[in-house]
Amino acid sequence: MTGNLVIAALGVRVGIVCDGLDADARAAVEQAWTDAATTGVADIEVVADAGGSVRSLLSSLSQRVTLAAIEAQRGRLWMLHAAGIALPDGRVVALVGPSGRGKTTASRVLGEAYGYVSDETVAVDSSGRVHPYRKPLSIIEPGESEKAQRSPSVLGLGPLPDGERQLAGIVLLDRREGLSGAVVSDVDLGDALEELVAQSSYLTNLPAPLRTIAAHVASVGGVRRVSYTDAAALVSVLPELAVESPSRPRVSKPVSLGGSAVVGSSPDRVIRRVAPLDVLPLVDPDRLALLHVDADHAGTVRVLAGIAPALWRAADGVGLEALVDAAISAYGAPGDKDATVAVEAAVDELVAAGVLKVSSPAKASVPALWRIHDDVAWTGESSRVVVLALANPAASPLALEGSAALIWVALAAGPGCSDDIVARVADAAEVDHDAIRPDVESFLGTLRDQHLVFTG
Repeated sequence: MTGNLVIAALGVRVGIVCDGLDADARAAVEQAWTDAATTGVADIEVVADAGGSVRSLLSSLSQRVTLAAIEAQRGRLWMLHAAGIALPDGRVVALVGPSGRGKTTASRVLGEAYGYVSDETVAVDSSGRVHPYRKPLSIIEPGESEKAQRSPSVLGLGPLPDGERQLAGIVLLDRREGLSGAVVSDVDLGDALEELVAQSSYLTNLPAPLRTIAAHVASVGGVRRVSYTDAAALVSVLPELAVESPSRPRVSKPVSLGGSAVVGSSPDRVIRRVAPLDVLPLVDPDRLALLHVDADHAGTVRVLAGIAPALWRAADGVGLEALVDAAISAYGAPGDKDATVAVEAAVDELVAAGVLKVSSPAKASVPALWRIHDDVAWTGESSRVVVLALANPAASPLALEGSAALIWVALAAGPGCSDDIVARVADAAEVDHDAIRPDVESFLGTLRDQHLVFTG
């Protein structure tokens, strides 16, 4: 593809097609995006719409370029709704927060002292490398009803440092009144996880979303929160928000899940886990973070605490008695209440939250078989597969690589229950069956939510 203007956005070359613009509008586009301009052939194109005011054109174009770049990198990068500021040595601090939290203001103030990476999205690859997005900033100017789009250099913001940029800090912005300086505090990952998930784009398209976040957090020494009133107070503390030597992120192994036969000859109900997309164990205290995805591919993160982690780990087609035993084994018998009553109440809460499900023993004993929908076409091999749902005219081809491709090939071998699919993948990859079971079962659920496979 080619465009009249090629820019670098989140590791993608975007061609902005300006053919329909007059000379003044085209010059405005080129000036606004001058700091993101690059060379080479565009990977994707966005057409700059003619008509309306130049300010409206630039505002709409900024949003559309951002969405197109994020869409192009879905499933490849962790894309965090954050401002990115680079220190002279290439270390980048991501300042996270929803719209209205002060990211653009912080970007302007900090960008005058350091390097401006982005005020919109910080995109990080599996090695921790940050792909800059030096988009124009939306600025309110006196006497104007529409925001202006100004390039970083026009606003006096610093250039990118030479070489690669590496994520070195993840900071939650907390702008509040009445503070004379900036207050920095550490944030437990379990407490920060919900906001990090909420401020991530296409997170559920990553193969191990929660563990990806945890790996990046570990590589920068944890999450910080900075509370401040005036963004100028952030300038002096920014270096301490970045670790000296960020490590290469390493995604942890999946949590080991318990599994036991149904206890008792005729349990009145069988309790199972609702397969999550990802599971992240948290320590001190023992907790589990679960990411579930609904039919609309929206992700919900839940952090289980108290006796809930032990119950969830043990809920592999067991009766209530087995869960009581698991809770007592993990935490001891409660001294002031009946253990069965406490566990039953906890199970009811987890079922209501969609974390556990209950069925009859007869129903649970019949394994469901995973199958590929008849209207799904695919091509490739075990290292890379491309899948397309033919029945959906709006569907885009889905590229599966690595373990995802192995799982698809295992499905293509014929209908099979979860154990069958796990065994096929484990044998092909020459790994232990139990080690990959959570990942395989989670990805099967993702494929089902995308209407590519079904059980029956």
